[in-house]
Amino acid sequence: MTDTSIFSGQIPYDAGAAWAEERTRVAVGHNVNVSGKLIFNEPVRIEGRFRGEVRSVELVVIGEDGMVEGKVCAPRLLVMGELRGDVVGCDRIVLGTRAKVFGNIEARNLTIREGAYFEGGVRMTGFSDRK
Repeated sequence: MTDTSIFSGQIPYDAGAAWAEERTRVAVGHNVNVSGKLIFNEPVRIEGRFRGEVRSVELVVIGEDGMVEGKVCAPRLLVMGELRGDVVGCDRIVLGTRAKVFGNIEARNLTIREGAYFEGGVRMTGFSDRK
């Protein structure tokens, strides 16, 4: 069953599964360690270890073997691996079944799948404009 009534009807009910399959640019590959600031104008995937700040105007996916230590800013975020840091400016976040997140989350919508681990605070944004 697909529920397309969420927000504008454009987001599938199981957004995490759809986002995992979405075409993305691999910014940090398996067995790669990178530090710095990554800024993208397209969907991006982190499969290795990254320390710093990740920004995308689309989607950020942290793969099952991926680990980000730092700040993430994107409209959509899918965490299937590990995130140690804060998430800001997100519209929608999905924590997959093996996700481990240590940090604060600021988002309009947060989905935590059974099996995910989350330690931190959540601040839900954008409710004043919902009717």
